[in-house]
Amino acid sequence: MLSRRRGLAGDVDAVTVSPRATRSSSRARVVGVAARRRAAERHPRDVRRWNDEEGFGYETSADDEEDDATKDWMSGVTWLPKMNPTKATEEDPALAEGEMVLPMFPLGSHVYLPETEHVLNIFEPRYRAMYSDILFNGSRRFVVPMCAPQEPGVFASVASVFYLDDLKEVSEQTNDAVKFVCSHTVIERVRVKRVLNDAVWGDRSSYLKVVTEKFEDCDEDEDFSNKETALVERFKQIIDMQTKVDEPVRFTGDLSETLSAKRGKDGFWRMVSLWQSLLQSRVQSKEGELSQNVQTLLRGYLEKTGVDLQDGRQIQLEFASLPDNIKAELARMQEEYKDECVVLLNEAIYPFQYLVQKDSHAERLDYFGELMEQEEKRLAAKNMLRNMFSSSDSPGGETDSSTD
Repeated sequence: MLSRRRGLAGDVDAVTVSPRATRSSSRARVVGVAARRRAAERHPRDVRRWNDEEGFGYETSADDEEDDATKDWMSGVTWLPKMNPTKATEEDPALAEGEMVLPMFPLGSHVYLPETEHVLNIFEPRYRAMYSDILFNGSRRFVVPMCAPQEPGVFASVASVFYLDDLKEVSEQTNDAVKFVCSHTVIERVRVKRVLNDAVWGDRSSYLKVVTEKFEDCDEDEDFSNKETALVERFKQIIDMQTKVDEPVRFTGDLSETLSAKRGKDGFWRMVSLWQSLLQSRVQSKEGELSQNVQTLLRGYLEKTGVDLQDGRQIQLEFASLPDNIKAELARMQEEYKDECVVLLNEAIYPFQYLVQKDSHAERLDYFGELMEQEEKRLAAKNMLRNMFSSSDSPGGETDSSTD
């Protein structure tokens, strides 16, 4: 396990060598994405510093930005102005027709998709007060925007609305460490017109309040059955391709019978949620690979120095005490991981905000098709390499012309 100062691949202070993993093969890393998504939605999430001015997102240096300069991810999102704690609070805002004031609860750079379900653990006083207020006034809803990963205090202007389905008071069971365990459904999207009380972002004395208007599709009454059917078929083909090339993180085959790209419950947004889970699982898998490689390196080093690792104990090493060659190899591993993971993280965040802020079902279908095309190309290239290596290993080195 690595102790990091920043992000996912920052400077290492200390390294802990754990007992040897019992994982038998890479097949154990195959993820049933549908099951993982359902488990994540049921599992309560602690709401800690995600809405603060520090500690969330992946930090990058100028060099990182140059390396990832092939795509300007940030420019594709419509953002609100950055929080300004010196701005005067609007105590009695004037509202245009269709506008509504709602609480805003920033929960990090994760994009919460329509028609998904989420459980949150609430303990901060300001958010305890927010839940009491939305219960008292009967609205039972609040806005959850995407937060800019590298710019605290910057939020996407098109955001999801959480509806409070159930609230459990658990302060006695948790010695008041957690006040409420709350279940929610994302019921709609809104456009945030402005923030009324930027000042509380600075002093954390209360929760943010925003003026919103409903964000609805411009093509709500149009029929896109052909597009929807074609998208589902491509999704099924990708599931088959992932299985064929033995992807370590992939969809399970039983999803094929339940897919739909239509509007409404268990339709398009469910497909998007599955895709989001896939990409997030790839990030976690990459982090797991780094951790496993570090453990292997350090176990080898300790065994060479005569340390007995058979008793199952953990050994913590100070990074500064390691030999230069081990330090250099650790640094190389982290740099290689960071380069790959910056791309993976961006792909697991921004495309989903792009989908949320589109006001056309047809445009969302087309854009999701573009995401699928990238995956199709990646899998086709992997299959080609797999066939090439398989051919070179065949008796006599004969070339197999099959591309199946």
